[in-house]
Amino acid sequence: MTSAIDPLQRRRLLFTLAAISAGKALGREAVLPVPIAVSESSRRPFVGQMLKLIGQAAGIEWQIHSVPWARVLLMAESGQALAFGVSRSASRERLFEFSEPVFNNHVWMVVRRDQPLNFRSMEDLRGRVICVTRGISYGSAFEAAKGELFRLESVDGNLGARARMLVAGRCDVMLTSHRSAQAWVLEKVMRKESGHSASIAVLPVPMQVDPVHFVAARGQALAQVLPRLNLAMRRQAEAMRALINSEL
Repeated sequence: MTSAIDPLQRRRLLFTLAAISAGKALGREAVLPVPIAVSESSRRPFVGQMLKLIGQAAGIEWQIHSVPWARVLLMAESGQALAFGVSRSASRERLFEFSEPVFNNHVWMVVRRDQPLNFRSMEDLRGRVICVTRGISYGSAFEAAKGELFRLESVDGNLGARARMLVAGRCDVMLTSHRSAQAWVLEKVMRKESGHSASIAVLPVPMQVDPVHFVAARGQALAQVLPRLNLAMRRQAEAMRALINSEL
């Protein structure tokens, strides 16, 4: 995965989008090069296969940029790239146009086994330190409670890095996202990737469930790609479901 926008690719994209907007025939063989930003902490095999499925149906050649999550949103906001895996919020609605949902993302709470948590509401997090991925938003209720009920410890890095922070006592709860609705699936992933499965536990119910989308900045040329992606996702719905339920 790359991390910088190629000016030549960008010019080629803008030319093709201009042709689409003008109603010019591009031919069935035409492939649209599209820059897309994805989080560097995402599960690359899954994201790569999902983009491949959708790209093939949409006639898109992805130019993938793997960057920290905050940079994903900045690249989309500035019109440099589409962003993948973005949930809706009031602030984002003002900035972005959204595709149809790609899949549901489950936000799981992970704790040390010697410090269990019975979570029913944000009040149960009072006085705790929460490890989160830098730049991630967990909804209006969470945003309103941070700083008042609990303190955030923001970090860049993969699942293993965040798990080490939790085990080291730098936070009391770690938040992480996974597409599965089953806690045991995330525990299996953490066993494989963090090496701390004996000392940490995933709470049985996700804190929240959010559909995630492709997004483009409002008014930018890349927003013209979103209807093409929507059609492709409808065509690939069955294959996408199989991939979402896989162990990738």
